[in-house]
Amino acid sequence: MIRRLLTPAVGAAAILTAPATAAPATVALPRACNTSAVAAQLHTADAVHLRTGRSRHSRSVMVLPKNTDLYAECWGVSGTDWWAYGKVVSGSATGRRGWVSIDYVATGYRHSAW
Repeated sequence: MIRRLLTPAVGAAAILTAPATAAPATVALPRACNTSAVAAQLHTADAVHLRTGRSRHSRSVMVLPKNTDLYAECWGVSGTDWWAYGKVVSGSATGRRGWVSIDYVATGYRHSAW
C-alpha cells in the first residue's frame, strides 16, 4: 500500500523529494496539493470515498469500488494523513476528479486504463 511507501521507511525519500510531474495545462490543481511527491498510477485496495477535499469531513462525491484505477496528479498532507488528488481512469466514474485517502490505495493500475 502507498502508506508504507510514504513513511520514513526505505523508498520514502524518492517519492517525497522527486520533482512533481507537471499536470496538463488545462487542469488546475487544488491549493491543498502541498507536497512535492510525484504523480502516480494507483488503484483502490478497498472501497473508498472520492472526496471534495483532503479530509474525512469533506463531502463525499461517490464511493469508488475496490480495484478502481486512478491517476494521482498531486498529493496533500493534512495533519498525519496523506491524500491523493487525481482523476479516475476506470469504471463508471471515469473522468471524475477528487481526493482519496492513501490508506485505501495501492500502486499500479488493475485495468487497462489508457
